[in-house]
Amino acid sequence: MGPFWTFILLYPEIFLAIICFFWFSLFRLIRQRQKSNLPVNWPVFGMLPFLVQNLHYIHDKVADVLREAGCTFMVSGPWFLNMNFLITCDPATVNHCFNANFKNYPKGSEFAEMFDILGDGLLVADSESWEYQRRMAMYIFAARTFRSFAMSTIARKTGSVLLPYLDHMAKFGSEVELEGVFMRFSLDVTYSTVFAADLDCLSVSSPIPVFGQATKEAEEAVLFRHVIPPSVWKLLRLLNVGTEKKLTNAKVVIDQFIYEEIAKRKAQASDGLQGDILSMYMKWSIHESAHKQKDERFLRDTAVGFIFAGKDLIAVTLTWFFYMMCKHPHVEARILQDIKGLQSSTWPGDLHVFEWDTLRSAIYLQAALLETLRLFPATPFEEKEALVDDVLPNGTKVSRNTRIIFSLYAMGRIEGIWGKDCMEFKPERWVSKSGRLRHEPSYKFLSFNTGPRSCLGKELSLSNMKIIVASIIHNFKVELVEGHEVMPQSSVILHTQNGMMLLPWLLGFVVKYPEIMASTACFLLLFCRFRRRSKRIPTNWPVVGALPAIVANAGRVHDWVTEFLRAAAMSHVVEGPWGSPGDVLITADPANVAHMFTANFGNYPKGEEFAAMFDVLGGGIFNADGESWSFQRRKAHALLSDARFRAAVAASTSRKLGGGLVPLLDGVAASGAAVDLQDVFMRLTFDLTAMFVFGVDPGCLAADFPTVPFAAAMDDAEEVLFYRHVAPVPWLRLQSYLKIGHYKKMAKAREVLDASIAELIALRRERKAADANATGDADLLTAYLACQDEIGMDGAAFDAFLRDTTLNLMVAGRDTTSSALTWFFWLLSNHPGVEARILAELRAHPPSPTGAELKRLVYLHAALSESLRLYPPVPFEHKAAARPDTLPSGAAVGPTRRVIVSLYSMGRMEAVWGKGCEEFRPERWLTPAGRFRHERSCKFAAFNVGPRTCLGRDLAFAQMKAVVAAVVPRFRVAAAAAPPRPKLSIILHMRDGLKVKVHRRQED
Repeated sequence: MGPFWTFILLYPEIFLAIICFFWFSLFRLIRQRQKSNLPVNWPVFGMLPFLVQNLHYIHDKVADVLREAGCTFMVSGPWFLNMNFLITCDPATVNHCFNANFKNYPKGSEFAEMFDILGDGLLVADSESWEYQRRMAMYIFAARTFRSFAMSTIARKTGSVLLPYLDHMAKFGSEVELEGVFMRFSLDVTYSTVFAADLDCLSVSSPIPVFGQATKEAEEAVLFRHVIPPSVWKLLRLLNVGTEKKLTNAKVVIDQFIYEEIAKRKAQASDGLQGDILSMYMKWSIHESAHKQKDERFLRDTAVGFIFAGKDLIAVTLTWFFYMMCKHPHVEARILQDIKGLQSSTWPGDLHVFEWDTLRSAIYLQAALLETLRLFPATPFEEKEALVDDVLPNGTKVSRNTRIIFSLYAMGRIEGIWGKDCMEFKPERWVSKSGRLRHEPSYKFLSFNTGPRSCLGKELSLSNMKIIVASIIHNFKVELVEGHEVMPQSSVILHTQNGMMLLPWLLGFVVKYPEIMASTACFLLLFCRFRRRSKRIPTNWPVVGALPAIVANAGRVHDWVTEFLRAAAMSHVVEGPWGSPGDVLITADPANVAHMFTANFGNYPKGEEFAAMFDVLGGGIFNADGESWSFQRRKAHALLSDARFRAAVAASTSRKLGGGLVPLLDGVAASGAAVDLQDVFMRLTFDLTAMFVFGVDPGCLAADFPTVPFAAAMDDAEEVLFYRHVAPVPWLRLQSYLKIGHYKKMAKAREVLDASIAELIALRRERKAADANATGDADLLTAYLACQDEIGMDGAAFDAFLRDTTLNLMVAGRDTTSSALTWFFWLLSNHPGVEARILAELRAHPPSPTGAELKRLVYLHAALSESLRLYPPVPFEHKAAARPDTLPSGAAVGPTRRVIVSLYSMGRMEAVWGKGCEEFRPERWLTPAGRFRHERSCKFAAFNVGPRTCLGRDLAFAQMKAVVAAVVPRFRVAAAAAPPRPKLSIILHMRDGLKVKVHRRQED
């Protein structure tokens, strides 16, 4: 027995006294802190609970803490992690670290590693490298060529892109997510300033460029590195999962774009270079003896640094500026007065753009911008690390390698720095009594940094923002959408959490077009009611992404997706928790479907990720790509089109219905017992598909409802496949490593499937060997065995091919048809008018219709199509882009973003199917002449779209019609009226089956 337990046994009263003292002290500490903003330093966990609890509004909470703690506070992380840091907003400390003792606070290796996306550029460099790069940057920013190019670029982009976009939105009374507009616009402007090339980010369709998406994901990954222990994100980087995988993929996209621009520029002659930043650096290299700047990696790091520095500052500042204008209309009025009479250029549409030199006299405009930056700095915090031990001006001792975080956001909200009105938006604080601009020390106003690292682009950024603001305010009046809440986002950049929804109004529009204004007034009132839809759209939270919404709606996932896609214009990005494979774009937009499945088919293969997720299907046609898929599809098409096979299918179906399904239902009707019709149809289609594929009737459909291991294994495998779509990848890998949970379930199912198929293949080979001259067998396995030479395989490879091919055919034939029939009969039970019309159509034909007669059952075909529209057997399709792409809806897709097409939702979109989209109405498929109306497959995708369209479509319709023709004239099926709940599976089965009572027609 150890000394610890000996002590407890010998002195229990002392041990209990220590425990009581510990908890009493802890309780008293909590009580003391209840009225304080300062975080509790918990045993073991430090202040980590405080950081996690306040992550969504961390900037305001930090300001509260620093306000109470005297501008400086030490944050303690868990004792077992290196997460302690000093946080401050003390101007004296800022001046000490950024100016007086500048050399003791370099960026450091840890900062460079955390921001490795920036390479060795100016923003992360130290010592000689930083001095050299800053000298170059100073030369370029001071050059008249560059300044003239930059100013003309912003004026041209404002007049030709930004103002026309807002003009379009104003004329249609559309909402505008202004931060998104500014982000795309500033990215476009910054890209043009750096490379003299256009990304064309901003248009009426508001596409999100792949390059812009990559920079956004890089920023999110860097923020993640700030809030978790270094050991954790470094492990994620080593495993290439979660946000680190996103960052890696983002780097690939960013590098591809930048290196392409560098290559284009190097191909030009030196005298053909323009005034953009890349050209200026390359011109400088002509006069330098050093070769470093000629290195493409150096040019890449320089360009990335300028892009990240430029795009966010302007976009974020302008977003918060216009938010302030909406809240303080008197400030906007004074700015309008400030720019009144200043010279501007006129662009098409009678839009006016101000020139940068004419705005020098707009003092109040610049004051309003500075006041916005004081309260909402684009970069809300700066970070430093001490090289050696130091003592700060307030007496705080700083040890070597101590991280110091400077909260610029809190600094603007401290009464001791800015006075009692520090929380108020007052541009007047920046204007002297004589009307001149009042300058504040940079260590007090840190938005453009301070000391040797002061931002070289300060004047350029302010000039750009003045041009944009003056031009927008002169041409438009913007209003904040009622009820839209604007809050800072937890990020390395001070974005808003939910964007900023505004309505831009064209000044003078009411006067010029009163009749249009009057006619749209009613529309706008209705629109204001309709636009309050954000509550339905899932929130992508930090750390957990949209997981809370997914979990909350797990029991109704298909209807939930439908609801938020209606509110999100049929497309929405759902982010998974950290550690998941990446973002998922969920869409029900037919234009996106046509683009991915047809127009740009080659860019959306099944891919390795899909094949890994559906590994149970092996190399079959569902997983295959390229030549393998082309060959398998050609072969399957030839076999399914064979007249002998189609005749055998018709005969087998007729026998199974007459000898199996009808007697079973007749017995159920006679007993008066309830039966699970879904189970009946799954057994029926399993037997039929096995007969078509293997030439064997497994006897799954029998009065005693036997358990068939093959069918049960298919059910288990499908459940696991759905689980793989929603579970985080690290959790799946852990299950795989430990061989537990769903991994174990799939392994057992796969073992049964392999054994069952191997047995059926062996049986077929034995029959073939016993009667080599037999020609009666028309099943698909026999056909594949007969063309082994054409397939070009033998031995184990051919056996694997047969296994994968037959399993794919079994999945395609059994599940989709049984699901479609189950939902169809539930709909039929609740729509007696439709049932009566189908019954009349069937009674007008022979009792057992032939294939030709089945084709003439037009209303039945329409009813089946309508059922498939509302309840597609495969409720979603999964796609991934091989190369970055932009969909017709404007959404960007790339290596880190998968696409899920919700076929279930598509059938319920009013924009696709009209106002009665949720009604079961077969008549929508009929022309006035009574003929069947065909819809585009991108709109009705139950049988897939484009080159991968289902080869068995006609066969499936014939089979379903034959089942209906055998059942409806003989029996009336009575099901509950309440809609059954869909099962969480890759196939749209009913979760609890379909319990029905069966009645003979002659008894009605």
